[in-house]
Amino acid sequence: MQVETTGSARIRHKVTGVVYMIDANELDWEIESTHERDMGPETEWSAVLNHEDLGELLWTFSEYPQGFANELRLVSDGHKVLRNFSVSFEDVNDENSVDFDPEAAAEEMKEWFFANYEDPANSLPYISAEGGYQWIHGSASTALEALEEMFSEDYPFDFIEKVAQSITDEAGIFDWSPIPGPELYEDADEVENEISEAEKLSKRLPLFEDLVSDPERGIFSVRPREIAKPRLLGAALSQVADAIEDVLANPSNGLNSNSLEIRRLRRTLERYANDPQRIEMDFTSVHGSIVGKIATEELPPSDENNALVSALREGAQGIRATHAEVAENREILQEQALREFTDEEIEQVAAAGPVIEAITEGELQEQMREDILYLTQDMRSGPPRRLPGVTRADAIIQGSDEAVRVFGRSARMMLLLRRFPEVVDRLHGSTGYKAASLLATLGTLVSLGFLLF
Repeated sequence: MQVETTGSARIRHKVTGVVYMIDANELDWEIESTHERDMGPETEWSAVLNHEDLGELLWTFSEYPQGFANELRLVSDGHKVLRNFSVSFEDVNDENSVDFDPEAAAEEMKEWFFANYEDPANSLPYISAEGGYQWIHGSASTALEALEEMFSEDYPFDFIEKVAQSITDEAGIFDWSPIPGPELYEDADEVENEISEAEKLSKRLPLFEDLVSDPERGIFSVRPREIAKPRLLGAALSQVADAIEDVLANPSNGLNSNSLEIRRLRRTLERYANDPQRIEMDFTSVHGSIVGKIATEELPPSDENNALVSALREGAQGIRATHAEVAENREILQEQALREFTDEEIEQVAAAGPVIEAITEGELQEQMREDILYLTQDMRSGPPRRLPGVTRADAIIQGSDEAVRVFGRSARMMLLLRRFPEVVDRLHGSTGYKAASLLATLGTLVSLGFLLF
């Protein structure tokens, strides 16, 4: 490498105004100093010319990274510089050298690298007995291997090597893992199939709500949609509350404060009074449960019990009448047949509980916890026997709504993670769960829901 000076300099005298021209061949460059930086040595170059009329003129520039000349400066004792030289480095052994901004190029390469590769500790399982990290997202890569594959046609190898070394030195990591994404998996078809299943399941199990992810932590929560007619809904809730009070006033009705149906209705009235979808689901589900118990003579067909059944049916129908999406969701859900869970499937749902607990908050966290508990411990399978005048919309299989919420919401969470990988990173940072664990857990629930419905 040697400094190549081209062009000429034109300088106007600060007193006389005379313009002098200086040729490039009049400069002799010398190294003033060298010190180490993250991408190698930085060298300061200078050239001094003692001009008869202009006096001492001093040109300087820095070489960094090695082989790249930065801005040329001239100390001219107050004389005006009209035009300056151009300096570069000539490598007689490199006929294909390119001209580019090294700092901008290094920034571009680093930005691309950290968008596509990460510390393996962030998302890979580590199994000592099997040799350490399990490279489930693609083979391990060094920074140099990744950058060379991506930028070899844009920048010379020496420069790529220096940028790669600076990444390795700064992070202290030699082997990097591709960041999870469909294009980086060994079996992209499997990922696409997973996304397709999640999309289909989400459509099969709709809910009148918005699933949102915290922009900083990634944690999921739900936001109920706006109530169409608050006064009408309030009247329906009051009617159910009065009917509950009447039922509990007489022990012969067979229901008490600890009955599952009463506890569910009270929870709905206290916690979900602003959530039309949840009210409709709970009213419909409890209605089906009480109707079934009356049919099997577990409960008497008393006036109070029948009044509660009527209040629940009218309340659910009123919500469907004023919220078209809730009504449409009910029609879709009625077409889905939930089969009985196997013991293995119950264990899979239970095992997902801790992960779901960690990645949700607020009402969503409480509902998912309660629904998983119900599905894995309390659910009684099988539909109630029909009574005259009871429609398909009334007779709800026990556990159906809980399953709709668990599997439908899991499908929508999976879609968000697949479409926005940055959410996976936020969840890892806020929960400690690695990407592989999060995706595997939701993937299991999606696959299970796809089989059950």
